[in-house]
Amino acid sequence: MQLRYLSSMLCAVCMLCAGAASGQKLERTTMPQAGDKQSFKWVLNNKAQPMDIEWAGESGGSVRGTQKVGGKDLAVELDTAGDLTRALCISNGQQCGFAPGIKVADFPLEKGKKWTTSFAVTGETFTAQVTQERKVDKIEKIKVPAGEFEAAKISFSGRIRGADSKGTAFTGREDGIDWVAVVNGKSVLVKTEYRNSFGEKANVEMMSSSQ
Repeated sequence: MQLRYLSSMLCAVCMLCAGAASGQKLERTTMPQAGDKQSFKWVLNNKAQPMDIEWAGESGGSVRGTQKVGGKDLAVELDTAGDLTRALCISNGQQCGFAPGIKVADFPLEKGKKWTTSFAVTGETFTAQVTQERKVDKIEKIKVPAGEFEAAKISFSGRIRGADSKGTAFTGREDGIDWVAVVNGKSVLVKTEYRNSFGEKANVEMMSSSQ
């Protein structure tokens, strides 16, 4: 049943609160600016399609932008801490909201750092509670179509508990890896590998960046 596949995984392609590289540590600097753009390739269950993000700048204390994918314009938003509050769910393609925001990266990022992020997800056809355990495995060089970058390799695993719009409950697990890299002085999720216990797999790679 399709509703079993409505995982609440965050959009792993949105620009995070920005940072700068310093040896084996990534430090926080500035937020996305109006006009910043990134292009990605999003692969969901072996089907690839382009995804573009353009940031409009600050509004009401948060930083907002537009995510263009599959002929749709979706909202993407970061709160004042740089945590993700609205974006595409890469596991199902739905517009999702996250409360509180997802702490994808807890700066400064360095090998061995761990943190927990818990949030409610509201999608177009489901709601869910998710708790993720995140850890920086190492700082390494990573090569994607957009170039080669110094990145924090962040592994994560999560527990999912939710219900569809008809009230049918579901539970599951998810895990993956995010690579947070510094691009033109700002940190971006340049690559993500994701899977869940519902059989979904998604990958994202940055193709280009203009800031």
